[in-house]
Amino acid sequence: MKLNEIRTFIAVADAQSVQEAGNRLGLTQSAVSRLIQRLEAELGVTLFDRQTKPLVLTRDGELALGHARRILAATSDFSDAFAGSAEPRGPLRLGVAHVLIALAAGRPLDDLRAGFPGLTLRLQSDWSGPLIDQVRSGALDGALVLLCEEQEPPDDLPARRIGVEPVSVIAAPDNCTGGSPAVSLAAMNARGWVLQPNGCRYRNALQQALAPLGLQPNVTVEAYDQSLLVGLVARGVGFGLAPMGLIAPIPAAATVQPVDLPDLRMSVTIWLVQARTPGRIAPVFDRLEDALRRQLDAGRRIGRIAALHSAAE
Repeated sequence: MKLNEIRTFIAVADAQSVQEAGNRLGLTQSAVSRLIQRLEAELGVTLFDRQTKPLVLTRDGELALGHARRILAATSDFSDAFAGSAEPRGPLRLGVAHVLIALAAGRPLDDLRAGFPGLTLRLQSDWSGPLIDQVRSGALDGALVLLCEEQEPPDDLPARRIGVEPVSVIAAPDNCTGGSPAVSLAAMNARGWVLQPNGCRYRNALQQALAPLGLQPNVTVEAYDQSLLVGLVARGVGFGLAPMGLIAPIPAAATVQPVDLPDLRMSVTIWLVQARTPGRIAPVFDRLEDALRRQLDAGRRIGRIAALHSAAE
């Protein structure tokens, strides 16, 4: 069964005439008849009552016509999906590292939805390593991941560096004095930390800083949700770790202060990793990159204001 047979069948059904269908398709009457006969032989049914003028569809022909129109429409959609003028449509499978949800899930995603209304956004949150693996396997179209400053994404995947952010100890104002911790790192550990579960790079850095003191992180609350963690820090439940620029979209971030702790300093790099063959969604990543950079710049401004406010107190 070929598309030209289906297309010819629809043309004859619409024109109710073999000759008129031939005129519309640029085919001879005999060529049209052969295509219809071939389709009837493949289906094992008679499509037209040839004893009537104009031609009338049989009951099988009426059923076949509905299927034929859907097949032709589907092939047209399939072709349009790869046409140069067609905008990206369908699902966008995007992974986001846990700590980057606040950065990505606000204005950047709103900007994508506005720019590409035909997209359906499917978000998945996980640690950066598994997200990169899923991009490589084809399970995700791309992922926003977080790596240590000296790390880079795998060479086999296209990646865009969005920015580098310093990680700060964050605390409620009552836990700070003049922008410095009122107690030592050991005493802060005794008070407790509000962190993500094992696998978090911030938590690993804290563990390394405490190791010379013979201590392990005293985690009083752990959760994946960065908004929840920042809210708990703001309530004075414990100390936290986060880049001020990344948590800026979280409302509770306005009430926490960064603490300069020489024993615990690190930076992280944000990368947008793509599938090897992004196809027609490549412009989507261009727009997402721009939106993420704007959001990050706005967060940095808020973070600088918070740092100045902390130092002035």
